[in-house]
Amino acid sequence: MKRKTVILFIINIFFIFILGCAKEEKKVITVGAEISLKGALNQIVEQFQESNKNIIVNIEFDASKLLRKQALNGTNLDLLLLSSKEDMNELKKEKVISESKEILENSMIIAGRKKIDQLEEIKGYRVAIGDPEYSPAGVYSIEILKNSQLFEEIKPDIVLARDVRSAMQYVDLYEVDYAFIYKTESKVMKNAQIVYEIPNELHSPIIYSCGILSGKESEEIKSFYKFLGNGNSREIFLKYGFKVLDPRNKINVEKMKNKGEKK
Repeated sequence: MKRKTVILFIINIFFIFILGCAKEEKKVITVGAEISLKGALNQIVEQFQESNKNIIVNIEFDASKLLRKQALNGTNLDLLLLSSKEDMNELKKEKVISESKEILENSMIIAGRKKIDQLEEIKGYRVAIGDPEYSPAGVYSIEILKNSQLFEEIKPDIVLARDVRSAMQYVDLYEVDYAFIYKTESKVMKNAQIVYEIPNELHSPIIYSCGILSGKESEEIKSFYKFLGNGNSREIFLKYGFKVLDPRNKINVEKMKNKGEKK
């Protein structure tokens, strides 16, 4: 009898251990994110995981157009954050994305070491932009140059970078004279500075969207999706220089804040 009791006791302990491990099993979310979100998103994930101990968020950073291609060709990603409305709309059209929202807005600047008063002053210098085949920032850059009637003159001096972060590094490492980058990328520059702020009317609005991939609508993914652009994540995005959009009515939170300060 004692032997049977001991065996039953061991079996019970074993099952309790297995059940305990099952309860502690963490859910993993894989997010594909535009490279320009790196600093802000890493901090947001930290905050999210502090209050969601059972969820691990892995992030794969890359150029938005490469992430779009990855999603179209089948991917392990659960959620996407892109810096191009066009790319997100294409994924929605192909029913790759089941739910999406616009959360951020950015702007373009020219980075370098010498201040300029007009865009024409970059003529004759080496200029880095993101490769438009992969990077929305490159598409915006060419749009700016064409709208300014400068593209044909500057085209021979353009240096293509894989993405906007690489274009920023080119100018920061003295490999080019100027670079067209998102304003938020200036936060991580060490040697270069903002030498010219590009008027928004010269390019399409730079809207960042996040979307859940079809078939990936788990509670964990929806929880992180909801967290983006809300609460503490909003403050982090603002700190990194983004304009935060209210997904309910597209109101720019930063503009509202500034109006409140003037009163």
